Amino acid sequence: MSWRPTYRSSKFRNVYGKVANRENCFDGIPITKNVHDNHFCAVNSKFLAVVTESAGGGSFIVIPVPQSGRLDSHYPKVCGHQGNVLDIKWNPFFENIIASCSEDTSVRVWEIPDGGLRRNMTEAVLELYGHSRRVGLIEWHPTSSGILFKDKNALLYDCVI
Repeated sequence: MSWRPTYRSSKFRNVYGKVANRENCFDGIPITKNVHDNHFCAVNSKFLAVVTESAGGGSFIVIPVPQSGRLDSHYPKVCGHQGNVLDIKWNPFFENIIASCSEDTSVRVWEIPDGGLRRNMTEAVLELYGHSRRVGLIEWHPTSSGILFKDKNALLYDCVI
């Protein structure tokens, strides 16, 4: 019999999870498999955005946070990219502004209406170009309004909307 030290995998001993009720969950969202190193969703106090599977270009769904339950298969999408959407980020200063980047070498900035989408949105408020390859990462500046960083080439955009 050999001696083995015992280690706990977690330092939290009395923490237990509870499964949420079906009426408090989102169901029926076709989540993408193309986000690579990024997250497939972004959330702020008003909306939840999820990158979805779609044919003929990239898209994402924007759902108001109070809404829950099963989504219709024809739920309105934000679909303006020619390639797969790789990252989405909410603007930290304006809760209705979201940026998305794609394999089509572009970054687009969208303005979501207060009540959410009623039909598919195809026109972006801003379209930002400057990369010769796919754009895999975007990030809003945390303390300065309207400044957006994108990808490893560190292109900086001053987004006046």
